[in-house]
Amino acid sequence: MIYEQPMFFFDTTAVIMMLVLAYLSKRLGEAMHIRPYYIILFVTAALIAIASGLETIPQPLSYEFIRTLTNVIRFAASAAAFVVALRYWKWLFSEFSKK
Repeated sequence: MIYEQPMFFFDTTAVIMMLVLAYLSKRLGEAMHIRPYYIILFVTAALIAIASGLETIPQPLSYEFIRTLTNVIRFAASAAAFVVALRYWKWLFSEFSKK
């Protein structure tokens, strides 16, 4: 098993954070009449869970390939989640800068 314990906690935290953001973004999007981009947050949470599951495969065909693939999946999912979260929550930056 090639799974590292810190990555498990990172993946779990990222999935929970994306699910909470998806729920809050759904409610905010309904109130502000924004298209349902929050669905992408559910997809990114699933992608991170899949990447986490890929690392639990014992004796993979190519250790470096699996490691690289899971890191690319994590990065792509995190970048997509960041862009979607900004779509819903960018108004907070202007509110914060008014102080």
